[in-house]
Amino acid sequence: MTQHDVHGAPPLDATGRQEMHALTRERMRFFLRFALTEGAVLAILIVLMYAGRIIDPDLGLYLLIGVALVGGVVLSVVLSRQMKRQQAIVAASEARQEAVRIEASRQP
Repeated sequence: MTQHDVHGAPPLDATGRQEMHALTRERMRFFLRFALTEGAVLAILIVLMYAGRIIDPDLGLYLLIGVALVGGVVLSVVLSRQMKRQQAIVAASEARQEAVRIEASRQP
């Protein structure tokens, strides 16, 4: 097992850094899409409830809570999957680094 730097981030090899960078970009894009989508849905519901008077406010409250709950579940699932991918990237990077150390120790 390798030593972590002062911020707790493990040292990654070049492949690990590329994979982690790609995962970080993917995570940022997801957060942006998620926030824009959830915000738009909530805003539309509020407009339909209070400005348009199309949806009864009592029913609309339940719809708002439902949208928030579904959003929370989606967010939790996606973040959980991304954390597992991040752990797999770190483990694979550490395994590659260990293999390089073992190979270097065998050389005369």
